[in-house]
Amino acid sequence: MPVPHKLRALSFLLIVSATILNVDNASAQTAVNLKGFNKTSGVIVKATGSKIDLSWPTGANQHGRVVLDLDKNTPLFKSIQATNKGIYKEVAANLNPEFILTIGKRDLVSQNGWNIFFDRVPTKPFKAYHAEMIDKQNASVKTEGSRTIVSLGNIQADRFSGHIEMTFYNGSPLFNVAAVMSTGIDSTAVVYDAGLISKNPNWSKIGWAKTDDTFNNTVANASDTSRNVMVKYRTIIGQTTNGSLAVFPAPHQYFYPLDEAFNLKFTRYGNNYRKLIPGYGIGIRQDLYGDRRYVPWFNAPPGTKQRMNFFCMVSVADGEGVLSEVKKFTRSDKYQPLPGYKTMSSHFHNEYTTAVLLKGKPVEDEPEYVRVFKNLGVNIVHWLSFMARAIQRTGRIAVKRTKHPV
Repeated sequence: MPVPHKLRALSFLLIVSATILNVDNASAQTAVNLKGFNKTSGVIVKATGSKIDLSWPTGANQHGRVVLDLDKNTPLFKSIQATNKGIYKEVAANLNPEFILTIGKRDLVSQNGWNIFFDRVPTKPFKAYHAEMIDKQNASVKTEGSRTIVSLGNIQADRFSGHIEMTFYNGSPLFNVAAVMSTGIDSTAVVYDAGLISKNPNWSKIGWAKTDDTFNNTVANASDTSRNVMVKYRTIIGQTTNGSLAVFPAPHQYFYPLDEAFNLKFTRYGNNYRKLIPGYGIGIRQDLYGDRRYVPWFNAPPGTKQRMNFFCMVSVADGEGVLSEVKKFTRSDKYQPLPGYKTMSSHFHNEYTTAVLLKGKPVEDEPEYVRVFKNLGVNIVHWLSFMARAIQRTGRIAVKRTKHPV
C-alpha cells in the first residue's frame, strides 16, 4: 500500500529529530577512564553523562562525597557532602577551584643557579595570570594505595599548562586539589594563590582562628570585597547550615624561605580577589614581597611538574569543630614531648641583642620570643647568629643578659 507523501515527510522529520537528539545526548556524555581504579578500595565511583559521583570512607561509619561536573560551562564541584548519622548532607555546592600564578624571573647567573637563596624576585618584572580551565576532558580515576586520584582537563596560565588533579584519602575527610603545571621557559620563578570560588556563594559564615587562638566568625555577604586575613593554623573556613569546609595549604611546602617569620595574611575571603577572579571565594594566598629582604619565591625549571595545590576538609561540624580536626595534622603547631628528652630547635637569627640590649632598652623577665618558643613546646633553642651583628658593630660580645630559660 503506497504511503502518502505527508506521512513520508513526517517519518523523515521524526528520524532526523531523533538523530539530532542522539547527537546532543552523545555530546553530553564524557568518557571517564576507570582502568586504574580499584573497585575493592572502599571508594565508589559512578560516571554518568557529564558527572563523576565519588564517595569515600572518611572514618568509622562516615563518608564523604563529591559530584564533579565535566561540563565546561558549569562549576567543577557540583556538590560536596559529608554524612551525619549515615545520611549525606550537602555542605557546599557549585564551586570552582581557581588558581593565580604570579610569574617572575630567577637569577641563575650571580650565585648558585637554581640553588640560589639570596634572590629578590619581586624587584624584577613579574606578572600575575589567572589559570584558565580550557576544558574538562581526558578525565580519569585511579587508585594508588589508599588514595583515589581524579585527573582531568586542560588548564593554562601564560607559559604554564597542565591539568587538574584531586586526591581523596581513605579514612579521612581530607582531599587535595592541585593544578599540575609545567613550563618550557628557563629562569622562571613562581608563586601561586588558590581556592574555591562561587558566583552565588552559599556560605552563611566565614571562620578562622585569630593569632591569639580565639575562634572568629564573620557573616558572609555576597557583596564582600576580597579581604586578606591574618590567621593561626593557616586555615579559612566556609560554613553553611549543614556543615563546614576548611581550606588550607601544605604547612611547610607552600611557604618560600624568608629571614623573618612574619604572619603575612596567607588566607583570604570575598569577591574578585586581586581583580582577577570574579566571584566569591575562600582560599590561600602569598605575599609577593615577603619580608622585603631576600624573597626567592619558588623554582620552576623547564619541564618540571609544579604541583600548585591546597587541601580541603569537609565536615558536618561547625567551623570551630572542623578546625580542631585540621589542627591534628600539625599537633596544633606544637612539638610532641618525648618522655626523658628535651626538645631542641636550631638555626634562628634573632636580633634581640641589637634591638634591645645594645640600645639599652629594658629587658623583660620573659621576652616575647621566649613565650613563642614555649608555646611551640621547645625547651632548648640554638641561635645561629644571635650576636653576630653586635660583634661586627661594637667589637664586643654581649651575652650576659641574653640568657632566658625556655
